[in-house]
Amino acid sequence: MNQYYIIEIQQYANGEYGHQVHFAFDADAAKARLKAESKYHEVLAAAAVSELQSHSATLLTADGRAIMNQCYKHALPQEEEPTPEEEVTPNEEA
Repeated sequence: MNQYYIIEIQQYANGEYGHQVHFAFDADAAKARLKAESKYHEVLAAAAVSELQSHSATLLTADGRAIMNQCYKHALPQEEEPTPEEEVTPNEEA
């Protein structure tokens, strides 16, 4: 059995991190690698358009060697500042 791990790391707007561990395997070594690369690219496809501060993926062998890694960094959406309401002054009668 040949197995690979895909580690997905996400940084949220509040600065905290989260992660998910995905895996891919097959009895055939070449198929296992291709399945792992497929999942790796699936994670990166979501990361490319995510609204997270940073979103990355690393493809690892079962013995922990990193084969591929990439990180997308996104600017956080800025909250729009409220526009001050125009001051209304009463009409002065002469």
